[in-house]
Amino acid sequence: MADDLATEMFARHRNLLFTVAYEMLGSAADAEDVLQETWLRWS
Repeated sequence: MADDLATEMFARHRNLLFTVAYEMLGSAADAEDVLQETWLRWS
């Protein structure tokens, strides 16, 4: 149950997180890497 909630919360905010990471890093590939690392730490 908790894993499902974590997944839902992350998915709900993924676009915002990507936008913030992209604005900070200036690279879509780097932003994706940050999101992947964020997900691993979140879960």
